[in-house]
Parts: sequence; structure tokens; C-alpha cells
Amino acid sequence: MQSLDDLYRHYLRDALRQSVAGALAVVAVIALRLRSARRTAAIVLPLALAVVLTMGVLAACGVALGILHLIGLLLVVAIGSNYGLFLDHWRDVGRFDPDTLASLLLANLTAVLAFGLLAFSHIPALSALGRVVAPGVALALAASAAFVLPRRR
Repeated sequence: MQSLDDLYRHYLRDALRQSVAGALAVVAVIALRLRSARRTAAIVLPLALAVVLTMGVLAACGVALGILHLIGLLLVVAIGSNYGLFLDHWRDVGRFDPDTLASLLLANLTAVLAFGLLAFSHIPALSALGRVVAPGVALALAASAAFVLPRRR
């Protein structure tokens, strides 16, 4: 049994290392695209906040975090980065497009509802993903909207 525990710990450590590398790659791509440390921070900080809050809520609820939760957090980063990029673009342009805003809100609502339903699944893998992604994407949108910087004049 000790051998199995060691194998799982090694696998989890490797998955965590690769997830951090993936998250850093996302940050690098965003930074290369925006070419501004301030704009990059305005997109990355809400993602970090959403991930930390989601993990904190799950931990406070007594959920033992595993590999599927980590995959769910990567989905939160992937989806949440899109929210941040949309909001950054609107900040840069100086006006919000009502149709695009409605589409963004509908996409968020759809993701929250779909993954929220998965959270109630009797299949542990689906439930784990749902319990992470549903609140995570909602928090990512809210945090991204809070971090949008006002346009400089």
C-alpha cells in the first residue's frame, strides 16, 4: 500500500508542476499579446483570485482536493482569461458593446449552470469538475469586472 501512496504522491506532484507550467504559459501568452505589465496584471490577478477563492471555499467545505479539481482549476483559468481579455479590450476601446456584453453574460451563465449540474452528478469525476468550475468561472467573471482599469485620458 505504501508503494501505491508513493506513486500517487509522485503523480500529483508532477501534475501540479505541469499545471503551474501551463498557468505560467498562459500568463506569458497574455503578456506577449498585451505588451503591458499593468494590463497583464489586470487580467491575471482576477484569475489568481478566482482560483484561490474557489480552492479556499472547497477546502472550507471539507472537500479533499485531487487531480480532477486541479483540472477544473485549469478550466477556470482558461475560461476566465477570456473574460479578462474581453473586458480589457472594452477598457482599451473606451466603450462597452451591449451585444457582446450580453453574449459574455450568457456564456458565463451557461457555463455556471452546466458545470453546476455536473456538481450534483453521482459520478465522482464529473462532480469534482462541476464543484470547481461552476463557482470558479462565476468568480472569474466577477473578479475580472472588478479589476478592469479605467481608461486613461
